[in-house]
Amino acid sequence: MKILSPKILILVVVAILLTGGLRLSNACGPFSRYAIFSFSKHPDFPLDKYTQGELGIIQPNYARSYLFVAYRLMKGGKFNRQEQMALTRLWNERLDFSIQNEAADTSIADWLAARKRVAGVGAEPKIEVWRETAPKEYNYFYNCPSDAFRTATKTLEARIAKFGADSAEAKDWTQAQDAVFANCSGGQTIPDPASSSSSPIIQSDRAYQIAAAHFYATNFDEAKTHFEKIADDRASEWHEQARYLVARSLIRKASLGDEAARKDSLTLAETQLKRVLSETTQAALRDSAQNLLSLVRMRLNPAERVKELSQSLSKNEPNNHLYQELWDYTILLDKYLGDSDQPVDENFKKAVDAVEKDDMTDWILTFESEEKETLDRSLAQWEKTNSIPWLIAALSKIDARHAKTASLVSAAERIEPTSTAYATAQYHLIRLLLERNERATARVKLDAMLTGQNALPASSANHFRHQRMLLANDLDDFLKFAQRQPAAFSWDDDGRENAIDIKEDEELKALAGRAMFDNDAAQIFNEKFPLSLLTEAASHRTLPEHLRKQVALTAWTRAAILDDVENGKALVPVVSALAPELKSNLDSYLAATNAGQRKSAALYAILKFPGLQTLVTSNVGRLTPLGERDIYRDNWWCAVADESKAATDESDEATQETPKAPAASEKVEMSFLSDTQKAAAKRERAQLIALGTAPNYLAREAIEWANRTPNDPRVPEALHIAITATRYGCTDKETGKWSKAAFQLLHKRYPKSVWARKTPYWFNNG
Repeated sequence: MKILSPKILILVVVAILLTGGLRLSNACGPFSRYAIFSFSKHPDFPLDKYTQGELGIIQPNYARSYLFVAYRLMKGGKFNRQEQMALTRLWNERLDFSIQNEAADTSIADWLAARKRVAGVGAEPKIEVWRETAPKEYNYFYNCPSDAFRTATKTLEARIAKFGADSAEAKDWTQAQDAVFANCSGGQTIPDPASSSSSPIIQSDRAYQIAAAHFYATNFDEAKTHFEKIADDRASEWHEQARYLVARSLIRKASLGDEAARKDSLTLAETQLKRVLSETTQAALRDSAQNLLSLVRMRLNPAERVKELSQSLSKNEPNNHLYQELWDYTILLDKYLGDSDQPVDENFKKAVDAVEKDDMTDWILTFESEEKETLDRSLAQWEKTNSIPWLIAALSKIDARHAKTASLVSAAERIEPTSTAYATAQYHLIRLLLERNERATARVKLDAMLTGQNALPASSANHFRHQRMLLANDLDDFLKFAQRQPAAFSWDDDGRENAIDIKEDEELKALAGRAMFDNDAAQIFNEKFPLSLLTEAASHRTLPEHLRKQVALTAWTRAAILDDVENGKALVPVVSALAPELKSNLDSYLAATNAGQRKSAALYAILKFPGLQTLVTSNVGRLTPLGERDIYRDNWWCAVADESKAATDESDEATQETPKAPAASEKVEMSFLSDTQKAAAKRERAQLIALGTAPNYLAREAIEWANRTPNDPRVPEALHIAITATRYGCTDKETGKWSKAAFQLLHKRYPKSVWARKTPYWFNNG
């Protein structure tokens, strides 16, 4: 598991604190919504389909809890409905869905509503459930869980039923509970003992409230002492709960107290929890105690616990403790490998390494590893076990030149379409065919996979579409498979690939169901296609209108700045139809009678429409209207060489490009491209690179225009926009020079123009 929320760690029983420090932090922004075409950290949503066997193409960088499920299912196992719910609950909590949906938790609101029924208790208190571990440390823990408020609500309703909402007992009880919850976020507010004349039930309640107040106030020794007294009082309705809370107090002390006393506290907690399990009659309390005992044992004997958990989780039989066992197991693997916030515990690692790893743990750690030696391990285990998980592991790591590839391929071809491993096997079989340049066979396999008969998760479908795009026979074939449907949209501000609910985002509603280009397709457009082919693609009905518009605008912008008259004029009717706001500018471009006029008309159009770019963009792209300036400086274009590198970097970082596929900019050759087209694309790209970033180009060209035809009434405005572009466009170290030059020319030659008055500054943002 590569990412684990510190906040969620605290939500699953307080003992989770034992696994590491608490750090609550927010990533910096601003962040942009983008389309996820292929999830890399986890399977597609909804996650319950994954638990039911819709694995799609299993990715080695999935969190380990997903790899566990893949292993079990590929081994022929199944998860019952209860287990499926446990798995999705675990994943949702780790993905922060439970945090995002805190508003749906009504426990505090329900408590406050019940409290209002009692007369004379005073103003409604403000309740905060997170408490700082120590003053000015800025580390917090989840102190008062929802169950505390639900228990308080249920108890108050019972006391109101017994004594009445207007009774002194109900009022006194509620005010004492207010004191208890005052400790949730800080302070030391302990209720006074109940009067000796109070009814026995009120005295029992008060003893429990005092113990709970000490617990939330982090007075764990006092809390333990009070809970022990309650546990010994069989007349108290809280005595069984109190036994459990003795252990909770010890565990909290181990988590938040003196590290030197941690082992002793945990050992005492282990003894206490075993007593609870042997004596309690409450099923819910037994489950809680068992989960807490597992966590204590995980902390006291982690190496032994890894072995126990892996043995339990490997069994293909119902597991009522699946949620907690899988949580503990993956937490321990994180600690073993140093994937959590804490460094590797070397003693723990040595202890685990000393024990021979079980098949499941071995497979997970091997499959996810990028180390070269894991191929040999995978092959050895496959030959030893003949199991599908090890076949998939070896298949995912091998290349077409390896001596054992043929035997692996033969075995993978025998995997049935009904197998949970089928999509993964087919993907890697096709990858190997591509490596061997067996294009026709690969194409047949891909066309079979992409028929409607195969219900694939969106991520897997996009992986296969990527492969199929590389095998395009002609432009139509390429355009068909260059389009992708996003698997989801995300801010991904924390690296979890959490999906945005498109129903709650007005801008994204317009994008629902729309095909887009991923980075691989955009790179081929930008690096492999000559302008003549872009022009053809702009009119191609294989693309939906919004994608044709993007290609057409890019093609015309390129034609304009490269002064490709033939393609520029051919594109005018297409662009005019797709982007009518440009029509008058394009008419001026068509009406030009010489190169100078044409150049001026093209430059003026580009200046007036900041959305015009020289590269086909991937993903969501620019949402700002074509003629408006984007507030995040996504205006015109960056230096082409830098933009291409940025696209590659973004692909690597966001893992949008299909794993194991050749990089579009390096190894991919579209078979339908002629040598003439390839040479033209290379030549045009070199010209675009030489032009540099848009603000520099626009300022240079505006200055040249002013010197060529100083009396053209459009020139002052052109200089103004060019200077503005050096503030709101993509800049470099040369931009300030061109901004200043355009500014000086505007104010020297056109000082009384409205555009000079609108341009009080030049910009040096390089």
